[in-house]
Amino acid sequence: MKRVFLSVFITVAALLAVGWPPKARVDRPLTGLPLVSSQGSMEVALSLPFVVPSELKNNWKAEGFAKVSWTLSGVNARSTAAVKAVQPRDPSGLWKVVHIADLPPPGRDDLLKIFISRMSEVKPDLILATGDLGYGDTAADFDRITTFFKNLETDGAVVVACPGNHERKAWIQYLRHFGPDTWHRLEFGPFTILSLDSEHGRDQFTPAQFAWFKSELEQTKGRIVLVQVHHPLFPSETATNGEAKGSGGIIGAHRVEFIQLCQQKSVAAVLSGHWHSDAVFDVKGRLRDDTCNFGGTKFIVTTTLGNEIRRVTRWPKSYFGFRILTFRDGDLISYTADLDGDGKPDPIASEPLIANAGGR
Repeated sequence: MKRVFLSVFITVAALLAVGWPPKARVDRPLTGLPLVSSQGSMEVALSLPFVVPSELKNNWKAEGFAKVSWTLSGVNARSTAAVKAVQPRDPSGLWKVVHIADLPPPGRDDLLKIFISRMSEVKPDLILATGDLGYGDTAADFDRITTFFKNLETDGAVVVACPGNHERKAWIQYLRHFGPDTWHRLEFGPFTILSLDSEHGRDQFTPAQFAWFKSELEQTKGRIVLVQVHHPLFPSETATNGEAKGSGGIIGAHRVEFIQLCQQKSVAAVLSGHWHSDAVFDVKGRLRDDTCNFGGTKFIVTTTLGNEIRRVTRWPKSYFGFRILTFRDGDLISYTADLDGDGKPDPIASEPLIANAGGR
């Protein structure tokens, strides 16, 4: 009997030594920080079995979470939120989704501050951060980016991130800061956000991920579906610099089937980065620098928010920027910027981060 008590004591002591003070990591949905809820469920990994940090408890209470259950292992808590209506921040009823990719590297926090200021003006409902989140490889570098996301969410937006190729250089840090699920789904208001991992080194969807994507699309009826994945789906074709110093990479495996599914399931837009340059393609892979008004899924590539600027296609505009997608009554009504101020949106163009940068 004494041996049993001694074993229990040692086990409890070991758990406390490793897990104290209590910590929590959000595995689903993967968003920025601090913790935000969505219409659906949330899965959290705990450092101590059945011990939920008080901050997390308070958040669940404030967000109206109605139920908490546990897995057999006792380390994952799933909380199902009471479904509540999410209203757009814009008083006119427009929904705004901002897309960013290839964020400023360490030493360029001035650009992050400019973006935060711009978001205070735009007031987006969602911000999608599609890979290459900071170009750093240390814990401090990732802390810098999660703090940036925290500031954006404190201002009222929900941030949803997925990995790019540069995250592979510090993969352990990425998983520690953003959780183990590198592809995931988030429900928010009328939107279903499917965030994918294009698996740098292969630049493709693995069979497991593609099967998951197909399954998730079957459950999106009546929703506005947005997909984010770091690598573009189509080749640049008319690239001005060939592979543009490595930025010519595209999705390989399952690419054709993926494009067909997006069209069949009426995906509104597939958002990518990686090129550090703007581009928009239709489902046939045509670069649409002729018009932004065409039917079907838009395959959108957004320029870098603050890293090296490149020109990959014949589109002549180059600048740091972000993209604003605006929706009304379930329809995507705008996704390009009016650079010359003539009242008409320019094909392909994203919003310049810095004023008067769009003329270069």
